[in-house]
Amino acid sequence: MFEIRRFTQDRTKEWNDFVRSSKNGTFLFDRNYMDYHADRFSDYSLMVFRRGKLYALLSANADGTTLVSHQGLTYGGLVMNEKTTASDVVQIFKQINTKLKENGFRRVIYKPVPWIYHRQPSEEDLYAIVEICHAKLIGRGLSSTICQSCTNKWYRVRENGSRQAQRRGLVVEASEEWDGFWEILSNNLQERYQLNPVHTVEEIKMLHQRFPQHVQLTVVKEGNHIVGGTVLYQFEHVVHSQYIATNNRGRDIHALDYLFSIVIPNSLRDHSFFDFGISTEKHGSYLNEGLIYQKEGFGGRGICYDWYEWDLSIQ
Repeated sequence: MFEIRRFTQDRTKEWNDFVRSSKNGTFLFDRNYMDYHADRFSDYSLMVFRRGKLYALLSANADGTTLVSHQGLTYGGLVMNEKTTASDVVQIFKQINTKLKENGFRRVIYKPVPWIYHRQPSEEDLYAIVEICHAKLIGRGLSSTICQSCTNKWYRVRENGSRQAQRRGLVVEASEEWDGFWEILSNNLQERYQLNPVHTVEEIKMLHQRFPQHVQLTVVKEGNHIVGGTVLYQFEHVVHSQYIATNNRGRDIHALDYLFSIVIPNSLRDHSFFDFGISTEKHGSYLNEGLIYQKEGFGGRGICYDWYEWDLSIQ
């Protein structure tokens, strides 16, 4: 019924056009975004055709004998259009499993698109991978999200911090000062976690140039000096805070409290959700309570980012 083919570069336009018209795809699946780190992963993305027409996509890479959807992305589930039915998705996963086994794969790790990013209900894949693939939940990240239609009251400490920062005359503005913010972000991550940002400053500037409406920087300044900021990923229904950072001066003067007093209301004017991102590590087995306390203080409440796994030998 379906034909499963590996993605090839000559089908880039076809792939990108389908993502834009899909019911659950985001710009993260655009090849111009995915392929910025193509040298780090062995791409094994799949295209599903029905009667010669593209019907679904799966962004993925090979990691030995494991197919992962996709290690370079926060999520990477089956991308579908509004015509996709539950019975079709069941058949698609049966055929994907067969193709993968024929090509030497032994297991699949699957990261579905969280429902807040869907343009319309799109969880047929969750049914199929449990009922057909016997998938097991192996990880659950917890994000903090604010809903436009039911916002929560801020914690008093966040409100007081925002008022103090405002009285100091801090300014929140859209910015192109990526290098200045990246220095703050990198220092912050090194001091706290001995980590570097997932993206280099050159990579994030390139992604901003490719997707200027989707990848944006907002900073908070004291005079002419950046003391904090956030990188915002703008989706159709969601604004996602990809990076958040402040320096020591910014922490002392409550820069982030004031930043989000501006960013969150502005985001929710035209979007249904504001998503802070996960506050968990090690596939959800560790909850950073200090980090999630801050996000919950702004009104964020839980959305799960799940990881599933299934063994192809029992399919």
